[in-house]
Amino acid sequence: MKGGIPMQIRKMLAAFISFMMIYPVVSVSAFAVDETQIVVSPAYEYAAKTENYLTITSSTADCKSLCNGMAGVTQITVEHTLEKHWGLWIWNEVDGASWTKTVDTRAISLVNTKSGLDSGTYRLKSVFTLTNSSGKSETITIYSEEETI
Repeated sequence: MKGGIPMQIRKMLAAFISFMMIYPVVSVSAFAVDETQIVVSPAYEYAAKTENYLTITSSTADCKSLCNGMAGVTQITVEHTLEKHWGLWIWNEVDGASWTKTVDTRAISLVNTKSGLDSGTYRLKSVFTLTNSSGKSETITIYSEEETI
């Protein structure tokens, strides 16, 4: 053998590389799932449920944000903001359409209306901050379905 890698090591190296390329494909388990039973929901540390709703009738938006905290939550703050689609991925806050509320309980509901809207596409952004009895907090941002007028 003249300087270089011995044939036996080359074969072992080739086998190892082949195995590493094939392993991810053959290691995936196959299984069937009944799609009607799949429920995907984010796992939050302190929030049991967060929801928001936007309904626009004529040129008036009805904005609603709801949150239920888990045991140990002592305070919830919600700020919800009506946003208008400007273009591409840009959403701008609608003037005079941002509201905030804080409660010292495990549940919060904030309902507001904004009238005089121009035509366009809108959504409601809700930011919830939940604080537990230890002073630790979690902030969650959700967006409503888009509404167009």
